[in-house]
Amino acid sequence: MRHQSLGAMGAGGAWLVALALTSCGPNVPKGSQDTNVQGDGDGEPGDGDGDPGDGDLGDGDGDGHEPPCESMHEGMVCIPAGPFIMGSNGLGLLKEREIPEQVVYLSQFHIDRHEVTFGEYRLCVEAGNCSPPVAEDPNDIRTSGCRWGTEGIDAYPVACVDWLQALEYCNARGAELPTEAQWEKAGRGTDGRHYAWGNEGPTCFYASMANETIGDQDPYEGWGCDTGMPQRPGSHSPQGDSPYGVQDMVGNVSEVVADWLGPGQLNLGTDPSGPESGPFKVRKGGSYIATQLYDSNGGYLHLAWRGQGGGPHPGAHLGASTGFRCAMFE
Repeated sequence: MRHQSLGAMGAGGAWLVALALTSCGPNVPKGSQDTNVQGDGDGEPGDGDGDPGDGDLGDGDGDGHEPPCESMHEGMVCIPAGPFIMGSNGLGLLKEREIPEQVVYLSQFHIDRHEVTFGEYRLCVEAGNCSPPVAEDPNDIRTSGCRWGTEGIDAYPVACVDWLQALEYCNARGAELPTEAQWEKAGRGTDGRHYAWGNEGPTCFYASMANETIGDQDPYEGWGCDTGMPQRPGSHSPQGDSPYGVQDMVGNVSEVVADWLGPGQLNLGTDPSGPESGPFKVRKGGSYIATQLYDSNGGYLHLAWRGQGGGPHPGAHLGASTGFRCAMFE
């Protein structure tokens, strides 16, 4: 599988995945199959998925039946081959856009543990392999919140780049942008959970999100868990990590992926890569200005959510609440 480079399923769905997974590799040790173990979220084998006693297949590797794998790529997490439950039967106001809940099969891949930071992106710019993000211009409201060139931002997720710049950065590392299916599996594991940590509703314990109620006099104050901006990657780790240990898949900055945005489709099959064309790319994960109840233009926070991520046009930057991470397939 290669992508562009610049040169109500519910219990039934879990049962179907369980059936498929029994042939995907050797059984895990009995000790790691205790569904009454409380997961710690660090993605280590046998530690539980954070949903005690729910009878699902998770054990910290994604489901308990996947053969674990290790990534040889620095800063990346290996996601093993196998099926997972993708999509939803409608959790947000744009539920008609979401992929209908179904089992999708993916080959093994590797994905960044955390979102690409300004510091990492700056090194690519200094090496001459990337073009700079947009900086804030007080005369252009579209650049509000863009922090390129601001002191002390290296440890924060990069934003205000366009889709082509995101792809350019990943290609400079010998990587690609993940497909939507890869991104979603890395965040959800295989048990069909709504959020990286399970099905408990999102709070600032788990994710960088808008800590506010609808109708506040100044809702902006609550963005980023009362910081007003994205937080450092890993600020909500390990409790907010995915079953594989991937950080900040919910909130902080939403993330663009490789796929074009199109209507949700059934029967995606194996290693889907989305429509062949379209006006916009897919954006995933919600952001620091979003809650699950109120889309403040930052996206909903459940992992099946699909947002409009801008077109792949030079200069069409994605704003201060959207970033990205990279993936590799070998």
